[in-house]
Amino acid sequence: MIPLLLGFAAACALTDLRSRRIPNWLTVAGALSGFGLHAWQTGWAGLAFAGQGFAAAFGIYAVLFLLRGRGAGDLKMMAALGAIIGWSNWLLLFVLSAVIGGLVALIVIVARGRVGQTIRNLRRLPEQKLGKPGSLALPHAPVVAVAAVFTAIAMHGQ
Repeated sequence: MIPLLLGFAAACALTDLRSRRIPNWLTVAGALSGFGLHAWQTGWAGLAFAGQGFAAAFGIYAVLFLLRGRGAGDLKMMAALGAIIGWSNWLLLFVLSAVIGGLVALIVIVARGRVGQTIRNLRRLPEQKLGKPGSLALPHAPVVAVAAVFTAIAMHGQ
């Protein structure tokens, strides 16, 4: 499970860095691999494990997608990761991705000299929209790939 997690996350990160897209063929392959691996290892219980992870990740990221905080490729990538590692491990991956993503965002804001603009935007937060043209945007998959490494370390101890 850990090699599949790390390989899939790395492939998504590379494609997202190159093209700012995560292709359907990759996310479908990741999801099918997660379902197939768990079905092969533990049968119906494995399918249920993968299904719960897929559904939890899909549900949470569907909300983020509808709010325009994440793209469709991010949603499909995270759903596939849920199928690969199950919902409880995916929840750890989700939290780590949020923390690491926040740190990366702060670094980018400072490096690009956008601290003042960011503070002004925070003051107008209720009227701000996610995904606004001209706003700073970062590819999500590389952050998730880094979080996947830490998740794999935590899973290795299980």
